[in-house]
Amino acid sequence: MLPIVGYTDKLSIAPGETLDVMVSSFGAREYTADLRRIIQGDTNPEGPGYKDDLIDLDLGGTRKAKAQPFRPGSCVIVPGQDVIGSLSSFTLAAVVKPTLITGRDRVIISLPGVASLRIDAEGHLSGTCGMASLRSTACMSVACWQIVSLSYEVQSGTASLSLIVDNESATRLAAPNTQTISAIVDGRADECIIAATRTREGPFCDFYDGKIDRPALFNSVVAPETLRTLLADFSTLRRQSDLVAAWNFSEKMTTQTICDISPYRLHGRIHNAPKRAMTGWLWRGQELDWKKRPELYSAIHFHATDVYDAAWDVEFALSLPVDLESGIYAVRLVPDGVEEDAYYCVFVVRPPRSKPTGNTIAFLFPTCSYMAYANHRLGMDVPGTEIGMGRAVELDRHHLFLQDNPGIGFSVYEMHDDDSGVFHSSRLRPIVDMQPKVKSFLGGLGSNIWQFNADTHITGWLDHIGQDFDVITDEDIHEEGLRLLSRYNVVITGSHPEYYTRNMIEAVQSFTERGGRLMYLGGNGFYWVVSFNEDMPGIMECRRSEAGIRPWEPGHGQFYHAFTGEYGGLWRRNGHPPNRLCGVGMTSQGFDISEPYVVNPEAKTSRTAFIFDGIDRSVIGDFGLAGGGAAGLELDRADIAQGTPEHAVVLASSVRHTDIYLMTPEDLLDPTPDWTGTQAEIIRADLTFFETTGGGAVFSTGSIAWAGSVAWNGYDNEIARMTENVLRRFNNPKLFSMPAL
Repeated sequence: MLPIVGYTDKLSIAPGETLDVMVSSFGAREYTADLRRIIQGDTNPEGPGYKDDLIDLDLGGTRKAKAQPFRPGSCVIVPGQDVIGSLSSFTLAAVVKPTLITGRDRVIISLPGVASLRIDAEGHLSGTCGMASLRSTACMSVACWQIVSLSYEVQSGTASLSLIVDNESATRLAAPNTQTISAIVDGRADECIIAATRTREGPFCDFYDGKIDRPALFNSVVAPETLRTLLADFSTLRRQSDLVAAWNFSEKMTTQTICDISPYRLHGRIHNAPKRAMTGWLWRGQELDWKKRPELYSAIHFHATDVYDAAWDVEFALSLPVDLESGIYAVRLVPDGVEEDAYYCVFVVRPPRSKPTGNTIAFLFPTCSYMAYANHRLGMDVPGTEIGMGRAVELDRHHLFLQDNPGIGFSVYEMHDDDSGVFHSSRLRPIVDMQPKVKSFLGGLGSNIWQFNADTHITGWLDHIGQDFDVITDEDIHEEGLRLLSRYNVVITGSHPEYYTRNMIEAVQSFTERGGRLMYLGGNGFYWVVSFNEDMPGIMECRRSEAGIRPWEPGHGQFYHAFTGEYGGLWRRNGHPPNRLCGVGMTSQGFDISEPYVVNPEAKTSRTAFIFDGIDRSVIGDFGLAGGGAAGLELDRADIAQGTPEHAVVLASSVRHTDIYLMTPEDLLDPTPDWTGTQAEIIRADLTFFETTGGGAVFSTGSIAWAGSVAWNGYDNEIARMTENVLRRFNNPKLFSMPAL
């Protein structure tokens, strides 16, 4: 287990700025903190060795460790603003499609301390008014929409509970439950909460799982049959004289705001980022783009497992020295003096915002990919992982921590408890697999590297050859684009830059077209469309629409992102195929054995001589820390039909992989038996080079395992030599020339 964990409020920060650090004890009594620059984070005994530098900065000595809980669960919070508290008679109503209905109570709408409309642990609709409870005889359904309501009439003291089942072909009103009660409560509600309620101590509880559409509150008793008509038409609903609030979830879709269409304007705010832009009660496939018919997308899908911001108290803040050099850093937390239990809160010190450092090389730290995989449980919760790796899963204390603390939130590779996909991942929480020394389920035979530690093989290599460089992040180029990239001659990617926003991919494309040089030292890059939300810093959305290697689908009609309105899925299908950007695109994955590259003799020309300088072997990279070879884990191929420039040169290719390597779904048009690594010719990694019209150039390895081969034998090998050859020429400002075709 991990006795202490933490996170920072930013993943990218400039020298002279202040960083907040949040810490929680999971068994530690006290801790100390220091600042480290991470140079090479992999502890593989066959690797170059772990390396970091201690930064001389006082972080405050020993501190008492306190426990701070994870509080997952999404809902909508509506302040009462003296309107809700003045209610006497009322009706609470909504159209719902729950996805989980048993095991515990789930609240649909609540006026805390007064009333609630909920689903009980046996799956029945229930309502509470003060101390009285009502319960439907029929169970709720997960298969169709239902119109639910709870009414209270103060003069008679009568409470009524109603359930109407709407399954498209027929509408059925379940027998209403009516009860006379003496009073509601002495107090008055000062808020309305949708999809949860509060404990007496204040925290949210009893979170709902499923969709809610058109929740409304009236100051009178409204008959169930009337509710069905009113809720179907917002324009009619907003004119009702007894309407207190009606929340239209299809308005201000890209924000945290929830709009009340009543004259009272009791607007609310989402908590913990539930899914918006979801098909609602009236959606029948009329439109697939929510921007064109937003009224059809008036539902929110809530989950008890949603997480946006862990919202821990700040333990301490540190102001970075103004002269701190750019790099990958971590606040190291050492619990109870036990160095082996240290937890690393990783972040990047980017170059100053106002002026360049003078460095001409930038390492692009793939924060979007780290967020996508954040706290992933692929080896524990995803069937078939061990088969895909060809070996047993190795678990360490980080994985056990995730199993014991599901409230930390999921990666976008997981599913919620209702088996719907996780659309969102946030950096405002501990990410226990984005730190040095952490084992991974993936990485190839004999290796535990994946993502972070594999990327530090590259930064460790740059340190080894004495190359100065800046570190920038995905969020930096999303916000600053070419303005930041144009500072550099060369941009080097990490080993797996899989997730990209439109701003990012267009900035990198513009960089190469205007003379920049891109070294793509990975595989499965520039693959999925992701988006950020300007109203919610630190969170990312991913909807895996149509094709691609994916653990879930977003559901019919839900392919467009709520954050930006853009179509989700593969960049290959969104006008920016990775082949056009870097010459190669995703073709296969497998996690058992990596293979070498076979050099293409025809590729050795005057254009490429600098790449092969000092390299005479016809087979290269038959070694490495990730599966024993330079071509492995996830592979990219050159393909003119997918956008590879016609003048691109395939320098070398892997030839034959095991049958654990399978073709990507987007290429598998007809599922015949010949789509495995030993049979399909397109399952290969293509080492590729090409020049751009602006005098720039691109070098792509098409393999995640490449970085593990660079680090082999203490960086003394032909793969490291080739990578350095490319770097030296790419950093030379002399323009590249486009060849004549």
